[in-house]
Amino acid sequence: DAAAEDPAEVALRLIGTPYLWGGNSRLGIDCSGLAQAALHGAGIACPGDSDMQEAELGEALPEDAALRRGDLLFWKGHVAWVVDPETLLHANAHHMAVAYEPMAEAIARIEAQGDGPVRARKRLETKT
Repeated sequence: DAAAEDPAEVALRLIGTPYLWGGNSRLGIDCSGLAQAALHGAGIACPGDSDMQEAELGEALPEDAALRRGDLLFWKGHVAWVVDPETLLHANAHHMAVAYEPMAEAIARIEAQGDGPVRARKRLETKT
């Protein structure tokens, strides 16, 4: 009933949920659905699409800023949670599920598949 203090922890509860483009439930979820579900679980309003999330959520971080738990990374059409400075959590078609992925590997893979580099690094104001 109470809002979670850590939206990344809410996202972690969905590990293994099948990937489903446009999904936003335990039955199937995509990257923006994962961000939305985690933020709603923490009592934070969040739009449903990654482009709107990129525009509306958090404060932009410079490229050289150290990333921390709860930061969001955005690509064209994709969003991922930072779990720790070396690990992402995201719903993605590569794993066909919500999965952990080493950050450097994910960034390189996503860019190589044609989706470009990380476009934005955002930090949310949360209790964590």
